[in-house]
Amino acid sequence: MKLPRLRLGLLARIALALAAAGLLPLAIAYFGLVGVNRDALFDQVLNTHALAARTAAARVGAFLDTRLALARGVAGNPAMADPRSPEAQELLAGSLQAWADLGVEAVAVVNAGGEEVLRAQLKGEAARRAGEALRLAGEGEVLAVPGVRPLLLRISAPLSGGAGWLRLVCDGSALEDVLHPEELGREADLAIADAAGRVVLGDSSSLDAYPARLVEQALPGRSEGAGRFLGRGGAEVLGAYAPVLVPERGGWVVLSRQPARVAEAVAVRLRRQSALALGAALLLIAALLAAAWAVVVRPVRELAAAQRELAGAAPVTATAGRNEIDDLRRSFEALRRGLAERRALDDVFLGRYQVVELLATGGMGSVFRGWDPKLQRPVALKTLRLGVDLPEEKRRQRIEQLVREAVTAARFSHPNVVAVYDVEDVPEGAYIAMELVDGISLERLLLRRGRLTPEEVIPLGAAIARGLAAAHGRDIVHRDVKPANVMLGRDGSIKVTDFGIADLIAASSRAEGLVFGTPGYLPPESLRGEGQGAAGDLFACGVILYECLSGAKPYGGLEVSDMVQATLSGRIRPLDGRVNGDLPPDLETLVLLLLERNPVLRPSNAAAVAEELERLAAGSGLRWKLQEGGAAKPQAQAAAASLTVEAQWVPTAPVKTEA
Repeated sequence: MKLPRLRLGLLARIALALAAAGLLPLAIAYFGLVGVNRDALFDQVLNTHALAARTAAARVGAFLDTRLALARGVAGNPAMADPRSPEAQELLAGSLQAWADLGVEAVAVVNAGGEEVLRAQLKGEAARRAGEALRLAGEGEVLAVPGVRPLLLRISAPLSGGAGWLRLVCDGSALEDVLHPEELGREADLAIADAAGRVVLGDSSSLDAYPARLVEQALPGRSEGAGRFLGRGGAEVLGAYAPVLVPERGGWVVLSRQPARVAEAVAVRLRRQSALALGAALLLIAALLAAAWAVVVRPVRELAAAQRELAGAAPVTATAGRNEIDDLRRSFEALRRGLAERRALDDVFLGRYQVVELLATGGMGSVFRGWDPKLQRPVALKTLRLGVDLPEEKRRQRIEQLVREAVTAARFSHPNVVAVYDVEDVPEGAYIAMELVDGISLERLLLRRGRLTPEEVIPLGAAIARGLAAAHGRDIVHRDVKPANVMLGRDGSIKVTDFGIADLIAASSRAEGLVFGTPGYLPPESLRGEGQGAAGDLFACGVILYECLSGAKPYGGLEVSDMVQATLSGRIRPLDGRVNGDLPPDLETLVLLLLERNPVLRPSNAAAVAEELERLAAGSGLRWKLQEGGAAKPQAQAAAASLTVEAQWVPTAPVKTEA
C-alpha cells in the first residue's frame, strides 16, 4: 500500500530534522577527530603538565612559606636574645606544642659556631629523627634530610644580631599528595629536586629517569616551561618544570614527565569512540524515523482530518504548499486569536508592559515579572514609591533625574550588570523596566545554604567587582550593594542590579542627620554623614564576601543602632578557616582591606579588586556554577533576620574628635 504524498512529505521533513540535529554534528566531530593534528593533541597534554607543575610548585611554596614564617617569628622574639634564659625555654616549649598540628617535631637554637644551645622536641621516634635533621650539614634555610621517608625537613631562621640560628624539624609527608595530580594519570611522574639535582621527594630516587635536556633546563630554577624531550632510552617524553617560588629555599624545582605514547593512545581511542558514536547515531535515527511515523505523522494526520470533519470541510487534496501541518496551523491560529481577544479583557498593563506575576515586594516598591509586547521579550518591572506627600515640582524633578540615570545606565552593556530598558512615570511613583534574570538572588541563596565555599566566593566576587567597575567607569555609584541586589542566573550569569535607586529614593525626601541605605552594608563614611562614593560600594562588596564566607555580617546586631555602632567602632570576627575550609590567605587579606573603615586604605578601585580575584580564580582554575541547594538550613534560618534587612533611613553618627 502506497503512502499518500502528504504523509511522505511530513516524514521526509522529520527525517531531515533528525539528521541535522543528530547525525550532522556527530559527522563533523568524527571527521574533525580523524584529521586531528598530532602535535595539537600533544600541546594539550603539555599544557596540562605545565599547569600541574605550576600548581605543585605553588603548593610546595605555600607549605614552606608557612613554616619559614613560624621560625622567623620566634627567632625575632626579644626572649631569644638569651637562648638559655627561662623565657626562651618557655617560648620554645610553647611554640613546639602550638605547632604540633603543622608537623613540627623539634625546635632548637644553634649558635654562630654551629653548636646546639637549646632544644625542645617531641618524645619517641620523633627525638631520633630530630637529632638526625639537626646534625644535617649545610646552612640553607630549607634543607631535606636525604634518604628519610616520610620526608623530613629542617627549617632555619637567623637570630637577631647574627647570634645563631633557630631551627625547626618538620614532617613533610603532607607534600606527598602534591606529586599525584589526578589530571595527569597514572603513567605521569612528578618529582621535587634541589639545585644540585638531588630528588627531595618523588617516586624516583634520582633524576636519571628524566630526559637530560629537561633536567638541564629545570635545575637553574629561573623559569618554567614544558616541551617534548628525547628520553635517555631514546623514546619521546612529554615534560614540564616550574620553580618553587621561595627564594630562601635554595632553588627547588618541580619536574614532571610522561611517555609520548600516552597522547597517541588518546588520539586512537578518540577516533574509535567517535566511529562507534556515528554508527550508533545512524541506528538511532532509523529507529526514530520509524517511531515518528507511529507517534507523530499518523496522529497529526488523524487530528487534521478530525478538525476538517468538525468544520464540515471537504477532504484536502494534495495541492502545492498545503498539508496536514498547514491545516493545523490555520486552525490553531484562529483559536489563538480568539483566546487572545478574550484574555485581553482581563490583562493588567503597567504602561506598555503586561504584568504577569508578582515576584517580590518591599518597603520601597514591588518587582513584577512582565512582558514587552512591542519587542516580544520578558522584562522585570520594578515600581518605586516616591511618597504621596511629595510636592509635584519636586516629584517631577526626581522623575526627570531617574530618567537621566536610566538613560546613562542603558548606554552601556556589561555582562555583570542588569540592563535597564525603560523608565516611566506612574501615579504615586515610577517604574523601571529592566532585564529579567532567570535565577535567584544571592540573598536567597545564602538563606538556603548558609555560607559558600571559598572556591565559589572567588569567582562570584570577581563578577560583582567587574559590574561595579563598569558602573564606576561611567560615574554611576550604586549606594546599596547587598546580596538582594546580586542576581544569580541559572545559566551561570552574575549580575548586579538597582544602580542608583537608593540615591533616587533618598534624594526624594532629604532629611538632616539621616542617610538612606541598608544597615550592615552602609560604609562608615556614610554613617558619619560624609556621603558615599565608589569606595563605599567597595566596602559593601567586602561585607558581601565576608558574609558569603562566614554566614554572618562582619558588623551585625539585633537593632539598627547596634549595626551602626558596630560598623563605626566594632571589631571584626576573624574568618574561621576550619569553617571555610582551605581559605586562601590572599582572599582573607583582600576582604579585610575592603572592610577598612578609612576609605583611603581600601583598594583603589573596583577593577583592581576584580583583577585580584580573577588572579586567584585563574591560579586554582575556579569557575562559578550556581548550586541552589534544597530547603533553608537551620543555621541559615537563624540568620534570616540579618540577611533580609531592607533599605531604610538610618541616623548618622559623626565621630567626635578630642581636642
